Amino acid sequence: MEGLVLHQERQVVYLNPVAAELLAVSREKVVGRPLLLALRDHRLEALALYGGERTLEVRGRLLRAKALPGRLYLWDETEGQRRLQALEEATQALAHELRTPLAGMGPLLEALTPKTPQEKEILDLLKGEVSRLSRLVKDLSLTQPGPKRTFPLEELWPRLERLFQERLRGRQVEVCLPHTVHADPEALFQILLNLLDNALKYGQDPIRLLSHQEGERLHLEVRDQGPELPDYEALFLPRRRGFQGGTGQGLGLYLVRRLARGLGGEAYGGRQGGENVFGIQLPLN
Repeated sequence: MEGLVLHQERQVVYLNPVAAELLAVSREKVVGRPLLLALRDHRLEALALYGGERTLEVRGRLLRAKALPGRLYLWDETEGQRRLQALEEATQALAHELRTPLAGMGPLLEALTPKTPQEKEILDLLKGEVSRLSRLVKDLSLTQPGPKRTFPLEELWPRLERLFQERLRGRQVEVCLPHTVHADPEALFQILLNLLDNALKYGQDPIRLLSHQEGERLHLEVRDQGPELPDYEALFLPRRRGFQGGTGQGLGLYLVRRLARGLGGEAYGGRQGGENVFGIQLPLN
């Protein structure tokens, strides 16, 4: 899947067929020749010689390059970038289509008069969800995050529990959210909603929703016992884990990363202690 170039003393020792294709060179013509002859790019040569990892546009391709002593690995990110651009366009179209009906739903709900406590509870839930969806549409429209306030993370769980009521039945879900944060609560709610939805669809019990602090960063994670996955970073690209097909769908973990960055943090995935971990980290201040 990845290109590989082996070099020694600035000479090409070997390159595999994928590297030859990505670099648009003939293997027979560059093996034993200067490294620059194969790479034909001074930035790639410097990376190969001095180490590091970068994403570069090389001969019409977007290449992610990682250099270790005597080895240069290459991955073609062109298609992934194309999918990101396509999803960006789809999210803008989705936000545009949702904006008008959501604007009309709020006043309609306000006009309703509940007759029983149960109806009032349902109406309040609907109002809250319309407000959340309106906030999500704004996030999809590349606007700034909503207003911040200081609140305990555990106050988000009852809303999640109500939304996932049917799907949580019979599942083992542990919740430990002891921290207080200063952030946009609707953005964090949407992040947790997507992470929990991801775990319920693809993970195995027990599922753990937790927060923990490391230095000046707060981590908010959903963990599951599913099998180890081959490439966690790729799941944050469109049409990966959580993609259900259809226009405007497939946001999943991609949206989690987008919202996290809007809050000044970052999203991540990985394997820790036999668990799949998907979460975000946020600055405490």
